[in-house]
This record gives sequence, structure tokens and C-alpha cells, in this order.
Amino acid sequence: MKNEFRKCTLYVVRHGQTQWNVQKRWQGWLDSPLTEEGKAQARDAQAALSGIELAAAYASDVGRAIHTAEILLEGCRVPLRLDRRLRERNYGAYEGRTAEELDRLYPNTRYKDVGGSREAWRPPLGEPLSEVRTRVEAALREIVNRHLGENVLVVTHGGVMQVIESICARKSLDELETTVPPNAAIFWIEAWPPDNFLLRDKAFSVVASAKVES
Repeated sequence: MKNEFRKCTLYVVRHGQTQWNVQKRWQGWLDSPLTEEGKAQARDAQAALSGIELAAAYASDVGRAIHTAEILLEGCRVPLRLDRRLRERNYGAYEGRTAEELDRLYPNTRYKDVGGSREAWRPPLGEPLSEVRTRVEAALREIVNRHLGENVLVVTHGGVMQVIESICARKSLDELETTVPPNAAIFWIEAWPPDNFLLRDKAFSVVASAKVES
């Protein structure tokens, strides 16, 4: 039986809807502001997490994640720490463009065209998922070791949450079927050093009346 005092509980939240989400543009390391709907989604996630006593909060250093985290932490004295390792995948030349633009400007370069390993595929000038996994797992391990026995908020991106799901399952994304979580979705994860991560719940439909159990 795992020692509860040696456990860190992570509440991992995807940022709220952005203007580029609405326009179906690839974001990656580039940024787009939250829409009014995105801000409302973040407030709903805040309500869902309201009964949880947080000891720390971390976020990707990209604006949409920071803004979402600031909404989630309203009325809370926990400082927000930024970590670039929690950024979305770097999509390189694809960033800021729609699928139609990609097919015109970079034909036959998307994963659906080239196939092979999902984790090894690299967008033009971008980053393979294997590298995303390495940096995200390193960040999570540090957070867990720093906050044993505590609850921690982590605000990040949809692609990163897919990688986190695969880390919890101890499988590569080539072995695991995942979907991009909706904006402001919450993953409830329990973790023990050095690298034991248990995905307890995925709150894909976050509403103010649906509390995440701590």
C-alpha cells in the first residue's frame, strides 16, 4: 500500500477556449487570447476545484495557460509558477495556420500523410512527441518531489494532457488511443516518487455543480 503522506495530488487543467481554437488554427508555442467562452470555462473549472486546498500552482509560460491559471487562482493566495516545459508541443511551421493552409503550404507532411510512429513524427521545424514526453515527465517529477502530501494545480495544453495520460498509462502514444481533452477539462492524478502516476479521473464536462472529489 502506497504511503498517503508521500503522495502528491495533481489537478491538471487545459486552458480555456481561445480565438485560434474557434478558427481551428494550430497554436503550439504561438499564442491566442481566451475568448469570452474560454474565460467562462475557466470559471467553471475554478468552481469544480473550489473545495480543494491547493499548496502550489504551475502553468505553461504561454499566455492562454497563464490567463486560465489566473482565473482558477482568483481569491487564492497560492503564487503561480511558470514552467516552459509545460508548453504545448512546438508545431513549428504549422503554428498559426489552419489544416487547409497546411495542406496547401506543406503538402503531404502531416502525420495522417506520412504515418509511421506517432511519437517520432516531427512537424516541419517542430518537435516530436517523444521530446514533449521527456520535458513534461521531468517537470512532473520535480513538482511531485517538491510537493509530497500536497495538492497542486497544473495548467497546460491539450497535447500535453494527452502525453500525461500516456505517462500515467506507462504506454507510448503509439500504443494508447487518446483524444484531445476539451478546453478547461481536468485530470485528477495521484503520484508517488519516483515515477508512479495514477490517473484517477478525467472531468471532460466541467460544470460548476460537478465537484472534483479530493
